[in-house]
Amino acid sequence: SARLAITQIISRAVYPASEYKTSRWLKENSALCELTGADASGITKDKLYGMAHRLYREKNGLERHLSNRTNDLFSLDDRIIIYDLTNTYFEGGMKGSRLAKFGRSKEKRNDAKQVVLAAVVNKEGFLKESQIFQGNMSDPESLRSILDKLKSHRGNHAGKQVVVIDAGISTK
Repeated sequence: SARLAITQIISRAVYPASEYKTSRWLKENSALCELTGADASGITKDKLYGMAHRLYREKNGLERHLSNRTNDLFSLDDRIIIYDLTNTYFEGGMKGSRLAKFGRSKEKRNDAKQVVLAAVVNKEGFLKESQIFQGNMSDPESLRSILDKLKSHRGNHAGKQVVVIDAGISTK
């Protein structure tokens, strides 16, 4: 339901935790459901996982909409954007995952599979794009994918843009 989706999105912003912890927080220590109209007693970790999957399928459209909306609200032009990568590792085997791979871990956890997380923000700190890559992707490989995605989202509004990256990503 839309109420559950709104509740989950706000929960992530206000109380970033696992679905299990979020479901407990919503029932025991939050009035968020009263604001969104969601039934707190019916929210379970499994329902939150299901909603997270549904929302993720809409990620590109949601990011594009929110990016355009913040630009309109605050008269932003996004001529300067910052691109950065990090990775996160998994404690489990992740045998069925197509993204979790062994790679160069920034946390020195070469014994665990990981994914690479890419984020693009504007100079004001608003998220413009994000993407999850395979854990063995090199930093420079991810740049082309993100630049193409940014270009397609800007459409006719595309002007000159400065992309700030760190030395680990830079290529020719």
